[in-house]
Order: sequence, then C-alpha cells, then structure tokens
Amino acid sequence: MKTAVLLMAHGSPDSLDQMEPYLKHVMTRRPPTPEFVDEMRARYRRIGGRSPLLEITRRQAGALSRRLSLPVQVGMRHWTPFIQESVEELRREGIERVIGLAAAPHYSPISGGAYQTVLEKAAPDLKITLIRSWAGEPALHQCWASRLRVGPSVLFTAHSIPVEGAEPYPQELQTTVRGIVDLLPGVEWSFAYQSRSPSPIPWLGPEIPEKLKELSGREVWVAPIGFISEHVETLYDLDVLHRSQAEALGIRWTRVPMPNDDPLLIEAMAHAVESCL
Repeated sequence: MKTAVLLMAHGSPDSLDQMEPYLKHVMTRRPPTPEFVDEMRARYRRIGGRSPLLEITRRQAGALSRRLSLPVQVGMRHWTPFIQESVEELRREGIERVIGLAAAPHYSPISGGAYQTVLEKAAPDLKITLIRSWAGEPALHQCWASRLRVGPSVLFTAHSIPVEGAEPYPQELQTTVRGIVDLLPGVEWSFAYQSRSPSPIPWLGPEIPEKLKELSGREVWVAPIGFISEHVETLYDLDVLHRSQAEALGIRWTRVPMPNDDPLLIEAMAHAVESCL
C-alpha cells in the first residue's frame, strides 16, 4: 500500500492583508471584530509582518521524508496549504494510505478531533491513520533537555484550552515535562499556560502572569514545550508580551530556542510514524 505522511499544523496568514480572512476561518462561532483584526495585525508587525510557521513546517517535512524514505506533505488547518488541498495532491500521486501527524505532540480533543474530522472528510476513499500523541517520545524529551541547563528556574509553557473537555491534554503535557526534568536532575521548574483566547468560559491555568509573581527577581529560562516551531505565540506572546511583564518584576528572562527542524525532533516524529507502520 503506497503510504505518505501528512504533517499538519494550525496555519498562519502569509501577509497582514490576509489577517481578516484568516481570523474568520479560525473564529467560526464568533467572527472577529475590526478591533481584534487590528490587534492581531499589530502583533504580527512586531514579529516582522508574518509568521515563520509554514517555512519551518516545510523544513520539518523535508527532513522527516529523508529520515523515513516516505513522501511527507504539509497541510494546514486554517490557511494554505489547506489539509484538503494537500490530501488531493497525495491522491493524484497515487497514495492509498495517509498517516496524519500533528505538529504538536500533545493530544487535545479540540485540535486532535478537528484534524481527524478534516482528514476523514478530505479522504473518505483513503486509509487514514491519525497519530493521536507523541508526547512521550524520548527524543522529544532529549531535544528540549539539550536546550536547558540546571541552575536557573525553568518555566515550561503550553497553549491553554477550555477546561471542559480538556482531558487528556494536561496529563500529556506533564508526560513531556517529566521526561525532560528526568534528564536534568536537580532542575527547579514550574509550569504555566499561555495564549488563552478571549472567552467567558473557564480555561486551564495557572496562566503565565500569575506564575510570574512567584518567580519575581529570579533568572528564568522559558521552554514552550506545547509547541515545536517558532510562530506568533512564541515570537510575540513570549518574547514581547510576557517578557515585558517578567522584566517589570525583576525577572531575567531567557526564552530557549524552539526545536524547529532539530535532528532530535525529527527522530521523535519519525519514531511516532514508524510505530504506526
């Protein structure tokens, strides 16, 4: 059976002009206000006008393809190249089985369920296998541990989601954290959620501003283990917004580099795929 991997991510606009249609694709229940569109454009201007997410994901796909000796296509949930478009391209190439790998190691019903639905709708005639989680991959833990050192306090972060229906997401995040700290005996660490969307319903916490109060005056290394690539939630949320909050509390803030296409990250992805084959 001719098999390919579909590496899937959230997606991001390619230019500021695309911000409004992009946000409308993301916010289907409540369309974005003009003020929110302007706010997001301002955030993207602070990081150079666009996110590097697509470029990095394509580099990851190329490295993963070479490692597996399999075709690896990139598909985005909320912007081009859309998952549906990428599946159609694989179909034209004669692919019969698609292994879906989300570019986020931790499963949540919100994102994981959405990827499954989109894949099944796009490819009812193909055999679909969705990798539910790769949070426990040893190479992933080694990749993050190589970026940290014992000494400063480490703050692990991940994207918050609504409390209702969040399981098993919090437990999966702790699996990754424990795998990392086991490689760094004696490291002092804490955990907080980031990038909560405006909403009246309860979201997972504690959030970063709350945790920063406990770290006042310390040296803190920030490891966004809920993500694998540089994008707006690292380049703006952490490097601009939360850095300024931390520095106001006398915190010496170092945000560690993202894995991007680090060979250890590619090895973690490859092992997750090989476990399906």
